Amino acid sequence: MDINRANIEVMFQEFEVEFTAGFNKGTERRILDQIAQIVPSTGSSVVHAWLNQNPKMREWIGDRLVKNIQSDNMTITNKKYENTIEIPREDIEDDQHGLYRPLARLMGEEAAAHPDELLVDELTADNNWGGDAAAFFGTSRTYGSNTISNETTSALAAGTFETAVETMQSYLGHEDNPLNTIPFALVCGPSNRTTAFDILENDMRATQATDGVATQNPNKGLVMPVISSRLVGSYANYWYLMGECGGIRGTIYQQRQIAEFQSSRFNPDSDYVFETDKYQMGTRARGRAFLSLPHLIYRGKVSA
Repeated sequence: MDINRANIEVMFQEFEVEFTAGFNKGTERRILDQIAQIVPSTGSSVVHAWLNQNPKMREWIGDRLVKNIQSDNMTITNKKYENTIEIPREDIEDDQHGLYRPLARLMGEEAAAHPDELLVDELTADNNWGGDAAAFFGTSRTYGSNTISNETTSALAAGTFETAVETMQSYLGHEDNPLNTIPFALVCGPSNRTTAFDILENDMRATQATDGVATQNPNKGLVMPVISSRLVGSYANYWYLMGECGGIRGTIYQQRQIAEFQSSRFNPDSDYVFETDKYQMGTRARGRAFLSLPHLIYRGKVSA
């Protein structure tokens, strides 16, 4: 292939098409859109404020009763991410550049799925919560006098799932008001896939309580099963009940700049190409994944 600007531009356009196709495919497969709240960001950071109590209605007798509502504030600073690959000039001259087209598609898939990686990193970590500096997952947090226990070490099973649902729906806030958390998804890894589907998809189930007689499954369709290929290895047995309340979900992806395909070093006249005899293409994104409120996620932390 002759190395000139026109041919290089055509080749880059081919790579860009592959990147876009891969990005679209990766978007279809990721769990981000199923379990997370995606919020836009227009600056380097965003201050998120959530009410730490639910003000409730009362009968209006006499003057209005004004409540002092406090909020938990978290400042989430965006991070920058990149992925870059090089192509030797010889591969282009010898018409071997077609070998890199699948790589460009894979780069697009990885860029689309990258928020999934960030979300799972947050879910599996034992980070402190920005609201009170205590561990996000635990059994001793309190909202006022009410305990918010959002972690167990028990394996995923119908019984532990039902306990998680009951616990999440029973949380009370600072003023002893129900927090009205609604479970909507059960997230687990491939090793728990059949267990999750047995709990949520089977029409009937037999238990010790029913003496082995199959009865109607009360959990069928209660929440959506979500399987993450990133919950493997040391995290293979981890599982999560995801909840939402007032339009807020427990996992949030703050999106500043969606992944874009870049080619500043794909110019045959660039100094970099002249000095290294190599061409570069890459992608760049900005954003941040984080966990919002402890009563919106219940974790099963089970050793593999």
